[in-house]
Amino acid sequence: MMWNRYFSSIVFLVCAMSVAAADSTSVQENKYEQRMLRKEKMWASLIPTHFVIQNAGNMGVLSAGIGWSYGKRRQWETDLMFGYIPKHDSSRGKLTTTLKGNFIPWSLDLAGLSAKIPEGRWKFQPLTTSLYLNTVYGHEFWKSQPGRYPDKYYEFMSTKFRLNIALGQRLTFNIPEKARKRHSRISLFYEVGTCDLYIRSMFQDSSIPLKDILGLSIGLKFYTL
Repeated sequence: MMWNRYFSSIVFLVCAMSVAAADSTSVQENKYEQRMLRKEKMWASLIPTHFVIQNAGNMGVLSAGIGWSYGKRRQWETDLMFGYIPKHDSSRGKLTTTLKGNFIPWSLDLAGLSAKIPEGRWKFQPLTTSLYLNTVYGHEFWKSQPGRYPDKYYEFMSTKFRLNIALGQRLTFNIPEKARKRHSRISLFYEVGTCDLYIRSMFQDSSIPLKDILGLSIGLKFYTL
């Protein structure tokens, strides 16, 4: 009788240890899976969601690049763009790099304007706001004021980096799912903007009209995600 109890205790202990080990393995596997999911999500967030082409905007005659949209309604965007400035009166053309942030607060479905427009097919963004920093490559441009200028003549300013602001609008076409190949939607946009140097010039010389410091740019965005 004693041996039966002893044997039963051993069997019970072995079963309990097996269950505990299984639970521990399950917890470890869950933690591993969660960690892998977080890594996959992090790497997936680095994939560009769209491509952009833009004319003018204080970043070159033509600029192109990639971008990322995020937020619950994809209302935030970050674009990385590279542009080209023709030589004009200078000895050579120049390249530019721009880091641009966009905010699109509203998006209106145009289906209500006509029964012929399917719901969700055409959307209008009545306001876009942009803040971006761009630089021009070349020895002619400097980060800090050269000694040939009077002290504090260009205080807090440089010709190598420009801070820009812009307001605009967009018209977006959502491609039907059956017709999608590379892109899910395409946006046509325009922006009216200026940069810190132009704003400074207007404040220094009140005779400069507002229209002389503003510039118009247009572009296209091709969304893949």
